[in-house]
This record gives sequence, C-alpha cells and structure tokens, in this order.
Amino acid sequence: MLVRHRRMFAVVAFFVLAVPLLVGLVAPDSPATVLREARFLTPAPRLPVTTADWLALPAAVDAYLKDHFGLRQMLITAHRELTKPMLGFGNDSVLIGRDGRFFYLGEEGVRQSAGLLVRDRGVADTVDLLAATNRYLKQHGIRFLVASPPNAATIYQDDLPDWAQNSGKRTEYDLFVEGLAAKGVKVVDLRPVMAAAKAGGPIYYRHDSHWTPRGALAGFNAIAQADGHPDWRLDQASVLAPLSTRKGGDLARMLGVQDSVTEPAEELKLPVGQKQPLTAIPWEDYVESSGKSGPTVMIIGDSFTTIDFALMLLQHAGRVVWLDHHHCRFDWAAIDRFRPDEVWWMPNERFLVCDPGVRLLGLAG
Repeated sequence: MLVRHRRMFAVVAFFVLAVPLLVGLVAPDSPATVLREARFLTPAPRLPVTTADWLALPAAVDAYLKDHFGLRQMLITAHRELTKPMLGFGNDSVLIGRDGRFFYLGEEGVRQSAGLLVRDRGVADTVDLLAATNRYLKQHGIRFLVASPPNAATIYQDDLPDWAQNSGKRTEYDLFVEGLAAKGVKVVDLRPVMAAAKAGGPIYYRHDSHWTPRGALAGFNAIAQADGHPDWRLDQASVLAPLSTRKGGDLARMLGVQDSVTEPAEELKLPVGQKQPLTAIPWEDYVESSGKSGPTVMIIGDSFTTIDFALMLLQHAGRVVWLDHHHCRFDWAAIDRFRPDEVWWMPNERFLVCDPGVRLLGLAG
C-alpha cells in the first residue's frame, strides 16, 4: 500500500515539474516578462569544448531553464501570494519580510544592517579616503559633509525575520560614523533621524529599495541643520503633495509583481530648475540651476539623492551639481571644473565601503 502511494506521489511530482517545461516549449512566456524583473534572459548554453565548459554546463542549463519555463508569471504571482503571510520569502534579490515589506538583498545590505557583515578594513580605508578628501577641500575653502542614507533594513528592523534583525551587534555604519568623527570630518548620522521620522508617515517605500520623498525631506532637514543652514529647512506641510497611489517599485520588478502591488505615496511639490545632463544617461550626472544667486552644492551619491535633493537644495542654492559616486572611483577633477562651495558625500549605506584599492582620482596635493 505504501509503495503504491509512493508511486502515485512520484507521478504527481513528475507532472508538476514537467508541465511548466512542456508549456515553455509549446507556448513560452514573452521575453518581456523577464525584462520586467530588471534583467535580461539567460542565453542558451553553448556546446561544451573544454573540461571547464563541461563542468559549467549544469549551472548554465539550470539558469537557462529558469528563464524559459512556461507559466512563469503565474507561478511567481502564486508564490508571492502564498509566502506573503510568512517570513523571509522572496528570491535571490528580494526578501519579503513581515507585513509584506520588501527588502533588497543586493550588496549584502540586509546582512550589513544586521551586523552580520562588518568589513573593518574596508570601512577604515574609506574613512581614510574621505578624511584625505576633507583635508584637500578645506585647504581650498570648500566645505565637506558626509551623510549616508541608511538601508531600509536598518530602519525597519521589526519587519525583518528574526535572523536578519540586529540584536545589538556593531555595524559598518557605526564604525563609519565614529571613524569620520574621530578624524574631524563633519558627518551626519541619519539613522536616528529616520527612526524618529517613521512616526509621521512612510519614509521608505514598501515595494522599492528607496526612501520616500517624506524620508528624503527628513534627511535633508537634518543635514541642513547640521551644516549650519537652518534657514534651508523645508516645512513638510508646504512641500509634500497629498497622498496618491504608487504602483510597483524596483523590488517589485525584481519579483515580477510590479503590476499587482500598490501603496500610498507623497511627492514633492517644488519648482524644478534648469537641468543640464552631463552624460547620455538621463538619470546620471547633471547640473541644475535655480536661476537665482546662491551657493553651488555638489552631491556625490546614488539613486537616493538623484532627484529629490536637487529640488530641495534649489530653494536656496544657485546651482546643484549631482554626480554618481562610482564606488568611490569618482574623478575629483570635477571639483576644479565646477568649483562648488560645498560637497556632500551621500552614497547609500550599502555603498558605504569603497571598492578595494580605490585611490583619489584627479585630486592633487
């Protein structure tokens, strides 16, 4: 009797595994369904030639089949709905935490926030690099400030599964802030700022890795205060638009569910300046002017600051220069080109540690 049940189970299991593959041969999903996940289809494996090719073949075939089975979107959606009430599900890029909040697993951000990844040497090298930058800029009369937007996992600890919560471990952010302060670099710890701002509304998106305009505004006001510009602070009631509905998000795309998740969102209602792109890619380096007198502020950061911070700064600054940090491989010759009055170093926490061996480029003296 038991043997017969095992046979039936084997037949059912084979059927469940075979159906997506058969559908994939007869009516495969469109490549667009994978492109929605912010990546490209894995190409078919090549015919092995060398021993190394043969050893790599199983992994190549597995990656190809993962992108070419049928009913892909249906199964991804079913997986999301079944695992949403649970803890710690998602895929290799996204962790679904409590209450359905998405967390980005890339760059080891969740482990970094939990204190499970601490690259002491890397943090120390980054601190030394920024301290050298501070000395150089100070010699040239340019103010320098460091303020790293925290990971969502650092701020929304209660929404993480138990393994990913920080139980009191020191983190790279701790070492970073303490190291910079010890070397006389002005640094703003945005973690307590974000933690306090949570009471007023959503400061990070639920289905996206970034902070909301409300979160960015809280960070901006704290930086303006610490930088000696209390008059630059902006009132939430005046600059935040009424709630609207936001669909999808970068993490939702990675899970393939961007068309089925929404959340309330606020946008900034601030006038835009005159924008001049510095690269062919629209969301990369640019200069934006307000058309009025005021200082030039250079921000070196990532997608956390590429839009909202320029809008907020232009209410008082004459010009904002926004440049990608390139994992600290930023060419400091831009300092001589744009001659800013202030430089704000603002890569997100997950980019806190510079690439190994990075040296200052274009920074003489």
